[in-house]
Amino acid sequence: MKFYHLFRSELLAYRPDQILRIMKLTAIIITTFLLQVSAAGFAQKITLKESNASLEKIVVQIRKQSGYDFIVDAKSLRAAKPVSINVKNVSLEEALNICFSNQPLSYSLEEMTVVIKDKPKSIIQRISEYINAVDLRGRVVDEKGAPIAGVNVTEKGTSNKASTATNGEFILRNVKENAILVYSYIGYKSKEVRSGGNAFITIVLEQEVTSLEEMVVVAYGTAKAKDVTGSVARLGEKEVKNAPMGATIQSLIQGRASGVNVVVQSASPTSPISVVIRGASSLSGNNQPLWVIDGVPDYSTSTSGDIQNSLYNLNLNDVESIDILKDASATALYGSRAANGVVLVTTKKGIAGQKPTIELSSRLGYMQQDFNGYKYMEAPEYIRFADAAAREEAYRRGAFDYFTRLYLDEQAFFNLNTSEFDRSSFKILPGAYYEGNTNWLKEMTQNPLTQQYDLSLRGGTDNISYYVSLNNTNNEGIVKTGNSEVFGGRINLEARIRTGLKFGLNLSGSSRKTNDKDYMLTVLKQIRPDIPPYNADGSLFTRDAYTENPYTTLLNTVTANGQIFNGTGFLEYSIINGLVLKTAYTTNYNNSQDLEYRRKGSTFNTTGSRTWSNPKITTNVWENTLTYAKTFGKHDVTGLAGYSMEKNSALAYSMNATNFPDDDILNDFTSGATRGAMTETFSENALISQFARAYYKYNNRYIISGTIRRDGSSRFGPDKRWGTFPSGAVAWLITEENFMKGAGISKIVNYLKLRASIGKAGSQNLGNYDWITRVGSARYNENPAIAPSSIGNDGLQWEQTTMKDFGLDFGMWGDRIRGTFGLYEKKTDQIIYNLPLPPSSSLSTINSNVASMKNNGVEFDIKVDVVKRQDFTVTADLNMSNNINRVMKINGITKQLNFPSTQTVYMTVKEGERTGHWYGFQTANRLFATPEEIIALQGTTAAGAKRFYRTSTENVGDLYFIDQNGDGQITNDDKVNLGSSDPKLYGGFGLTVYYKNFMVNGTFTYSYGNQRLWKQPMDDVGYVGNYNHSNLIAGRSATLLSPYEADIPRMTHYGDGANSTFSDFFLYDASYIRLNALNINYRLPEHIFKNKLIQGVNFTFQATNLFTITKYPGFDPQGNWSSSAIGTGMGVDNSYYPSAKIYNLGVRFTFK
Repeated sequence: MKFYHLFRSELLAYRPDQILRIMKLTAIIITTFLLQVSAAGFAQKITLKESNASLEKIVVQIRKQSGYDFIVDAKSLRAAKPVSINVKNVSLEEALNICFSNQPLSYSLEEMTVVIKDKPKSIIQRISEYINAVDLRGRVVDEKGAPIAGVNVTEKGTSNKASTATNGEFILRNVKENAILVYSYIGYKSKEVRSGGNAFITIVLEQEVTSLEEMVVVAYGTAKAKDVTGSVARLGEKEVKNAPMGATIQSLIQGRASGVNVVVQSASPTSPISVVIRGASSLSGNNQPLWVIDGVPDYSTSTSGDIQNSLYNLNLNDVESIDILKDASATALYGSRAANGVVLVTTKKGIAGQKPTIELSSRLGYMQQDFNGYKYMEAPEYIRFADAAAREEAYRRGAFDYFTRLYLDEQAFFNLNTSEFDRSSFKILPGAYYEGNTNWLKEMTQNPLTQQYDLSLRGGTDNISYYVSLNNTNNEGIVKTGNSEVFGGRINLEARIRTGLKFGLNLSGSSRKTNDKDYMLTVLKQIRPDIPPYNADGSLFTRDAYTENPYTTLLNTVTANGQIFNGTGFLEYSIINGLVLKTAYTTNYNNSQDLEYRRKGSTFNTTGSRTWSNPKITTNVWENTLTYAKTFGKHDVTGLAGYSMEKNSALAYSMNATNFPDDDILNDFTSGATRGAMTETFSENALISQFARAYYKYNNRYIISGTIRRDGSSRFGPDKRWGTFPSGAVAWLITEENFMKGAGISKIVNYLKLRASIGKAGSQNLGNYDWITRVGSARYNENPAIAPSSIGNDGLQWEQTTMKDFGLDFGMWGDRIRGTFGLYEKKTDQIIYNLPLPPSSSLSTINSNVASMKNNGVEFDIKVDVVKRQDFTVTADLNMSNNINRVMKINGITKQLNFPSTQTVYMTVKEGERTGHWYGFQTANRLFATPEEIIALQGTTAAGAKRFYRTSTENVGDLYFIDQNGDGQITNDDKVNLGSSDPKLYGGFGLTVYYKNFMVNGTFTYSYGNQRLWKQPMDDVGYVGNYNHSNLIAGRSATLLSPYEADIPRMTHYGDGANSTFSDFFLYDASYIRLNALNINYRLPEHIFKNKLIQGVNFTFQATNLFTITKYPGFDPQGNWSSSAIGTGMGVDNSYYPSAKIYNLGVRFTFK
C-alpha cells in the first residue's frame, strides 16, 4: 500500500510501523538545535477558517502551521467527509479532534508525526459484512468485447481472489458488501471497481499498448504489430479523431505513411484525390488501391469526387483505424485486386459491458480562398495587350485575316490609300471592345462556410454490443452556389447468441447531394474583362455562341443526388477452442441521379438543354472463412482457408431534351420540343475466389507465413479466367535472441525485426466485355445494318504484379524511438494497353497484354518520444519515400507513348526509361531580340527553297529554341528529356504535444525534385482573342516591352506562332513544404462535472493549408491535375480551382 508523505509530496512505499522505526533511528542523531526547533513546532498554535473543505486541504494547512509530518492512505483521505472549521490559536489536538469528528478515520500522535488510519470496525459491522457477503459472478472482456482468460480478480485488502476462464467468466466467493475488486492482467491496465449489488457484472479492461503490442488489421484478421511479416502502415484512433473537418479519408492519410503518395486536386467539395501506393502499376488502367471497409471490398472508389464515390460519404467520426497494406505478404489474399495495395478501414464497434456513451459534436469552418497572388487582368490592361497583339499580327503578315478583322478597322486602313503596313496606322474597329470593367473572379467566388454535426451512441451489455451514429456535413464551394452535403448513418451490432456463437450486423446508409460549379474557373478564363454582366434592360449580356456569361453559369443546374447503402450480416461459430467458422453476406447498393440544365446563352446553346442519367450499381458478396489458431509450447500456429463469390451489376438510364420555351418554369423534360430517346445500358461481372494463409512462429523469434489466392473473373475469356496469386514471407525477431538480452544491448535496442517477402498480386484493368467482339447499329447502302463496334480479345490475361520487399523494424530505449526502413521492387507484367490495328479493320485499337513496368523504392518511417512525462509528452514523426518507375517493355506498339495524348502537353514513356518524363523543346532561356538574329538562323533547302529555323511566322519576342541535332532547323528531332513530374523524395512529418488537458498537433507534407507544367501562362501567350489573361503577363511580356526587358514571349492571336508549343520555358520546380493541418484540442477537467451525465467536453481549433513554402508560381504546387492522367500525367497544372486555408472551431460532448 502506498502512502503520501505530505511534507515532501512524494510517495513512500512503506507500512506505518516501518516508517516509525526509521524515524526513531533518525531521531537519535538529531541535534539539540533541531530538538529545540521541534519543541517550538509542538507548541505552535493552529488558526483555521474553512467551510466544506476537503480533509486533504485541511491536513496540508495544519502541516504548514504545526511542522508535523502526516502519514495517511491517500485514497482514504480523499474519501473522507468535507470539513467545516473555524478556530483561532488552538492546540494541534483540538484542531485534529474537530477535523476527525464523524469521520471514518482516526489519528494518533507519534512524536512529530500524525498517523491517520481507518477506524477499526465493530463486531456488529463485521457480522453484518459476513452475513451480506455474496458470491460474485462476472465476465472480463477487452475493448472489442472479446473474453480475456487468466485475469486475476482480487477483493482489495484481502487474500480472496479468483481468475477468469477461457470464456472470460469468473466466480469470486464471499465478497463483502461494497467491496473493491481489483482486475489485473499482463498487457492490460489494472482496474478497481466497487462490487455494488450486481449478481453478474461485465468488466472491460483497456490494453496497455506499446507500439509492438498494438493490434493492426491485416487481410481477414488482426495481428500484433511485432508479429506481422509484411509492410503495414497504421493510423490509429488518435490520428483519425484529430482529422480536420471536411477531410476525406484519402486526404487524411496524406503524408502519414511512407510509400503512399496522396495528391489532392483542389479545395473543391468534389475534388478528385489520387492515392498511389509504391508507384503506378498500369499504363492506362486504375492505379488506385483497393479499399476494404470492415472486411468488404468497395468498388465504387476512384480518384473522382463524383456522386458514386462512397469514400466521400464515409464519416471519419465512425472510423476507428486505417491500415495500409503495401507488400505482397500483406495484400496477396486479395489477389486480383491488390496490385496497387490495399487500404483497410475499420469502423467503430460497440463494447460489451460498457454503459451507453453518447457523443455529440459540432464544428463550423471558414474557408479562405488562396490563389497564390493570381488574378486576371482588368479591362484597360487587357485592351492594351489585345490591341498590341492584333497590330503585331497585321503588321507581320502584311494583311488582315479573320481574327485581326475582329479588332482592327480594315476599311479605315484602306482609306489611307497606302500599301505600307505600319503598326501605328491601324485603328481599333468600333465595337471591338466594350465599356465594362468586370472583375469576374471576384464576382463568382466567395470565402465559404462548412458545417459538420455528429451524434453517436456506443455501449453494450454482457451479450450485445452496439455502435450507432448519425452525421450531417455541408461544404460550400469557393465558386458561388457550389456545394456538397452529406447525410449518413451507421449501425454496427454484435450479439453473443450462446457460448461460441456470435451474430453481427453492419449497416450504413448515406445520401449525398452536390451542385458542381468547378468548371466556372474555365468559363472565367474565356471571358474578357471589358464585357459587362448585364444589358441596359437588366438582362444577362450575351456576346456570341463562343462566350458564356458567368452569371449564366451560376444559374445553370449541374446537380447530382446519390444514395449508398451497405449491409453486412455474419455468423461466427467457435467449433472447438481455436477453430472458428465464419460466414458473411454483403450487399451494396449505389444509386444516383445526375441532372443538368444549361440555359440559353450557355456556350453553343441558344435553346436550353436538359440531360438526366440514373446509374445504379449493385454488388453482392458471400464469403466463408475457417480460421485456426493454437499455441503448442514454443510453437504458434495460425491457419486460414476461405471461399468467396461476388457479383457486380450496373444499370443506367439516360435521356436528354432541347428547345425549351423558358429557362425558369417550362424547363422539365416534357417542355423540351426536341427530346431524345431514353437509353438503357447494362453490364455485369462476377468473381469466384479460393484463398488460404498459413502462419508459424517458433520460440517468439522466427516467423514464416504464406498465402495463396485463386481468382476466376468473367472479364476474361473462358481459357484465361483463372489467376493464381501466391506469396511467402519470413521474419526474424532479433531482440528475442539471448545474445541481444545481455551486455546492456537490450536497454538500447528493445526491438529489432528483419522481414522479407515475395509474392504476386493481380489486376483486371479492362471492361466487363473486352474479350468479346461487340456489334452496334450501322447503315449500309442506306439500309439498317450491324457492324463491329469493338474487337474482342479472348486471349487477354491477368496483369500480374510481382512484389519483393525487405524491411527492418526497430525500437530503441524502451520504444522512445521506433521506426522502419524498407526496400521494395514491384514489377507488373502483361500490362493491358490499346494495340493499334491495321487501317483495313475499320477500328483503331484492340486491348492486348503488351507491356511491363517496374517500380523500385526506398521507405523510411521514424517516430520519437522527445519528452515523455506523466502530464507532458512531445512526439515527433517523419516519413520519406523515393520511387523510381520504369517501363521495361512495350511489345507490338510504338516504343514511345505520350501522356496525356489528348493535349498539346507531352510526358513520354519510352521502353527502358522512367515514366513521367517531360519531353519537349529546350529553350536558350531568352527571347529573340532582333530580326537579324532570326534571319541569321535561316537557310536554304537542297532544292534551293528558303528554310526557316522554326516557322515562317517567327518574330522578335519569340522563344529561342535550341537546335539539338545541329541541322539548322527546329523539328521534333530536337525534343529532349526536360525532367520528371515524379518527385525524387516525398513524405511528411509532424509534431504532437500533450500537456495536461491540452493537445497541439501539426502535420506537414513535402515533395522534392519534381517539375510541373503551369499551363495557364502557356495559354496566355498563345491565345489573346476572347480570353482573359493573368496579371503575371503585365510588365513582363514582349507584347509591350522590348525583348531585352521582357521575360515572357509575345502574345499572339489564337496560337499563331510557336510560343505556346510545349517547352521547358513553362516548367517550374514544384518542390514544397506545407503545413497540412494544425490541431489544438482542450479537454475540460472531469472533476468540474458535478452532473455525472456529462463525462467530458472537448474544444477544438483546426486549420489546414496554413502556409506553403515553394518557388512554384501557380495556384498550388500539387493541385489542378487532370483526372484522366492519373499515374502518368499528374504534373500538369490546369489552374482549374484554387487551394484554400480552412479554419475550424468545434466542440464535442460526451455523455454517459
